[in-house]
Amino acid sequence: MKKLFVFLVIVVLLAAVPLLASPQNEGASNGYTESKATTNMSLIWALIIGGAAIALAAMAGAYGQSKAIVAAAEGISRNPAVAKNLQTLLILGLAFIESLVIYVLLIDLIIFFVKWKDIIK
Repeated sequence: MKKLFVFLVIVVLLAAVPLLASPQNEGASNGYTESKATTNMSLIWALIIGGAAIALAAMAGAYGQSKAIVAAAEGISRNPAVAKNLQTLLILGLAFIESLVIYVLLIDLIIFFVKWKDIIK
């Protein structure tokens, strides 16, 4: 599982390299300039990297939630008297884990709409 995660992180980081290395040609004279093509390519890469980021965040969040639920279920099965306290902590922990995935979604939406704003100009 760790090897797959490390591989996916490396792929996402390497996918960002063309965004950082793309030149901005301002002096083209035809109607469809190089900068417009670069902006469109930038949008495509932003969508790909954003999709990969939300997929990785959802995968990591789901894995963390499953581990938390298993640990809480085992704790309740060992000592049923602490079920109320453990349930409260479990729900709070699951809310924190889910909020991290929502933060990644918000960052992806911000990146997406900023790129659309560049294209509309």
